This record gives sequence, C-alpha cells and structure tokens, in this order.
Amino acid sequence: MIAAVSLGFFGSIFALFGMKCTKVGGSDKAKAKMACLAGIVFILSGLCSMTGCSLYANKITTEFFDPLFIEQNSRQRI
Repeated sequence: MIAAVSLGFFGSIFALFGMKCTKVGGSDKAKAKMACLAGIVFILSGLCSMTGCSLYANKITTEFFDPLFIEQNSRQRI
C-alpha cells in the first residue's frame, strides 16, 4: 500500500507537469510524453493497491475458515 500511495503521488506530479495549461515542462511533445508517463504510473499504482488489498482479504478469509486458527482476544473469558 505504501508503494501505491507513493506511485499515486508521483503520478499526480507527472500529470501536473504534463497538462497543457502549465507553462512548466517544455514543448507540447514533451508534455504529451509526461502525461503518458503519468497514466502508466497511475495504472501501476492501481495494480499495487489491488494486490495489497487482495492479499489482505485472502489472509482474512483463510483465517476465518481455518478450524485450527485460535483467535487472540485482549479479554479472556473465565
């Protein structure tokens, strides 16, 4: 998830420089390349996010259906 947030941040920065309305970034061709790079980084960010969520959901589901898993509570029943 940290990678997804980091990639999302850098994708936003690249997209900011790739916009036509900004004066930073050079020519239109360079801005188009920057916007394309931002799109690729956003796709990678989404894949990282989906991977992290899927792994965590798999862990929760596996532990829920495991009959040998012992839940550890902060309160103990007597």
